[in-house]
Amino acid sequence: MAHGTAADILITIKKRRMKTNKLYIGLFLLMAVMGCKKSELEQSVPDQLTVDNFWINKDRALSGLSAAYSQLEGFVGWDNYVEARSVREFYREDYVVPGADAFNYPWWTEHYNFEFTSGNYAVDLLWRENYRGINFANQVLENVGKMSAAAIDDAGRKQILAEAKFLRAYYHFKLLTNYSKVIIRDKVPTSEADLSKGFSERAEVYGFILKDLQEAEPDLPLRSARPATELGRVTKGAAQAYLGKVNLYRVSDDQANAATYYTEAAKWLEKVILSNEYQLDNNFLGMFNGTTKNSTESIFELQQTSDASSGAVYRSYLSDWVAASELGGYGEIYGTPALLTEMLKEGKIANGNYDVRVYQTMYFNDAYFNDTTTPRVYGSTYNEIFGATAKTIAFRKWIPAGPDRIGFSNAINVPLMRYADVLLMYAEVLNEQQKSGDAVTWINKVRGRAGLPGVSLSGKAPVFEQIIHERVMEFTLEGSRFYDLRRWGLLAQKMQAAGRKFSADKAFYPTPLKETTNNPSTP
Repeated sequence: MAHGTAADILITIKKRRMKTNKLYIGLFLLMAVMGCKKSELEQSVPDQLTVDNFWINKDRALSGLSAAYSQLEGFVGWDNYVEARSVREFYREDYVVPGADAFNYPWWTEHYNFEFTSGNYAVDLLWRENYRGINFANQVLENVGKMSAAAIDDAGRKQILAEAKFLRAYYHFKLLTNYSKVIIRDKVPTSEADLSKGFSERAEVYGFILKDLQEAEPDLPLRSARPATELGRVTKGAAQAYLGKVNLYRVSDDQANAATYYTEAAKWLEKVILSNEYQLDNNFLGMFNGTTKNSTESIFELQQTSDASSGAVYRSYLSDWVAASELGGYGEIYGTPALLTEMLKEGKIANGNYDVRVYQTMYFNDAYFNDTTTPRVYGSTYNEIFGATAKTIAFRKWIPAGPDRIGFSNAINVPLMRYADVLLMYAEVLNEQQKSGDAVTWINKVRGRAGLPGVSLSGKAPVFEQIIHERVMEFTLEGSRFYDLRRWGLLAQKMQAAGRKFSADKAFYPTPLKETTNNPSTP
């Protein structure tokens, strides 16, 4: 069950560095303490960390917070991450197909075929690791608030608590978007009753998430106020962006109150825009190949590093999975002809090429990639790599700038929330509020970054279709498509069009078997 035993709470915390802040080795002991019986805690062991003697100063508070951040990575195996994105998550999208090697891993292809069950390893992993993140956040919230004024300054305390609240909300939202039934964990479990807590109503979980985000937002700094040593930590803009996103996603759960949620979503997304803290990055590809980290477009980004000097090595496996076998990767995932058709449907622009986002998202057999004067596939042409008659649609997103970095040693950051997403969500909200003309303004802003002319559209339906298209152009292979189709009510239709196996009961993951077995309140 989630946090069911001391073993669940006692985890191997990796040495994550939030730039200047490292996890203390003592956190290993702290997690053990959290799983101990009261009688064990009462024994006097001078050199052992306890709840009382760990939370003694700001550095320790930051270490506890770092543990909560560490679950954004949540690495428990070469093919299993909580949030670092994986082909497993992408397989539920309609525009991808598995590569040959993927069939060696049935717990992956079960996602592509929508055959996953409650016993699927990845279904259990996502549940377990997100609840661990929640547990860490709860430890911060319960203990930092009790620290004395002498131990931590008031401003520092407020900011740390705000970050922990954001992370607790984030992990709950990740669970809510993947499982139809989840459990609100708002405190560190201390009794069997806590551990055996039952499911919460989805409306209640949405309310809990929004409350945490709203309470966090005032005490979080603007991006511009964060020093370079704190890149990757939560900002006010991140809280506002997710307040917009959570409200927008809530519409599909409660259509009767859609107008209220659209109003709230617009309010928070507007705050991000009016803050002038973010702008679209003209180097689109750089955000996904490691050359541009924490760009002006980044609102919330998972940090990766291959610098082992501090013991904090966080590396992405994505390039090895996503890169075609012809490029030195395992070739676990490829695009479909339907994806290429969608991305090319507006035709070529004035420079004789297609939308730049097409070329920066994937490699395909086209004059652009076969230009011998400017070889664009790692110094070669597409034909030289894949063959003159090949129809392979190989992804370029998540592939490092140099072929020598394909593999398990690259450190490509993972953008979790981009300004482009804020603009397109805002356009979607405006369109739903019958403000299609205003929505087009923000659509065109995103298109402008790609060097495209603006579109002239009127009416809700045409604007909505354009938003669908723009989200494909922007967010292919970023883990957005499946959730978009589901909340729009288009999932079954699009899967059928793609010739995929799908049934309505696979729109969400089932509760993991381990949870239903160990927790009598989760039948």
